[in-house]
Amino acid sequence: MPLSGVRQLDYTAKGRPLPNIIRPVRLDEIDRAIVAVLIQDGRIPNKELADRVGLAPSSCLARVRSLIENGVISGFHAEVDPRRIGQGLRAILRVQLKEHSRAENARFAEAMAKLPQVVNLWLVAGEDDYLIEVVAETTDDLSDFVLDCVTSDPVVADTYTTLVFSRRRGMGPMPLEPTSATR
Repeated sequence: MPLSGVRQLDYTAKGRPLPNIIRPVRLDEIDRAIVAVLIQDGRIPNKELADRVGLAPSSCLARVRSLIENGVISGFHAEVDPRRIGQGLRAILRVQLKEHSRAENARFAEAMAKLPQVVNLWLVAGEDDYLIEVVAETTDDLSDFVLDCVTSDPVVADTYTTLVFSRRRGMGPMPLEPTSATR
């Protein structure tokens, strides 16, 4: 199999362990084709996937399993339209923290991730510390969420809420090769 595997390197700084650095897995042309098809349709039957990428079903299944085991494919999910379940209001919250310790970041992220209104949570660089995508039924529900769940957290310094009018998934396939100009 062409997958080189995920190798984690441990580093330390000032005697403290740093998070593991995950090295990219090398994908050959067939692995990239499998991933591209699964991005578009994660429910495709293995036989049809095998036909589309030019493999025997058993070889295709082995490749998919290897991609999963090596962390290239981290999961399959159903995409739900929040409007269909009464959560038609979507917003992005920009959050700035007062404190930036690992412990406070971890505690804040864990608390936010547990809330049912939170769709996505990103730790980001720049002026903001977190971007939080949330859904709500009404503007009152959104206001209550921001006041009761976000700004009430003692580590939060400031928030800024942006309403989302529409959302489109990426217009093209995920780049499955390095995107830097200096390959």
